[in-house]
Amino acid sequence: MKNLLIPLSLILFFIPLEIMPHLLCSPAIAGLDFRIIPAGFSAPPVVSLWVERLEFLTGFAQLPFGPQPTEKPEEEKSPVKGWRLVSYFAIPPTQYSRSGKGIIKAESMGSRASLFKEVGEREKNFSMLSWRWRISNVVRSAIETKKDRFDAAARVMVVFGREGGFRGFGGEPPGLRIEYIWASHLPRGHVFDHPGEKYCKVFVLESGEGKAGQWVYEERNLHKDYKKAFGTEPNGLLAIGIQTDTDHSNERVIAFYSEPMLKKK
Repeated sequence: MKNLLIPLSLILFFIPLEIMPHLLCSPAIAGLDFRIIPAGFSAPPVVSLWVERLEFLTGFAQLPFGPQPTEKPEEEKSPVKGWRLVSYFAIPPTQYSRSGKGIIKAESMGSRASLFKEVGEREKNFSMLSWRWRISNVVRSAIETKKDRFDAAARVMVVFGREGGFRGFGGEPPGLRIEYIWASHLPRGHVFDHPGEKYCKVFVLESGEGKAGQWVYEERNLHKDYKKAFGTEPNGLLAIGIQTDTDHSNERVIAFYSEPMLKKK
């Protein structure tokens, strides 16, 4: 019975208070059947009806109307200041940390994550990129040309395009990409399509464990490499990234990177 009175209360809300007692005691008004009111029901005093109306309006005003403001999710905190951490769903993240001035350490054991840094407006058309890197060992079971086996002890990534920004929450920057890797088996100088990414070319700069434990200096002409990879001139630089990953192999690798530096020529 209580539930049946709820629609009635909404109708009565708009009835003038001076006729409310007569209405509540009448069997039918304007064709509306109010016989659902229990026997013995007495009309409430006018003052209490005003209180009920006020309570109704107070509750009504608290209901959410229109689009509600949404809380912006906090981005994953980066372990390296000035770089954005990008992790991947259901994959443990590679651990990155500072290891001296301008040096980033990456520790991976069955894990994967990247660090990206957006390129400043002044550097978007710079053509030369240089860095140093060092690895403890290669990923011995990796097969670089297979999507489910493509791990690398170290890689430096360059993203090209007109528009900056990252893909939503925790995503990579969009655009054409070149990856420079320290491979396990493929020979130095080999260039191939990334087995798991569209619009991405992979350049093998180092291979095997002959230089493991040593700092190795690299310098690349990005415009030249881009033309070799995609057959056109680049639109500009968007971001630089680094990644050490062993999520497919579950092996352990420690790598060190000096922060890549851009210059005109």
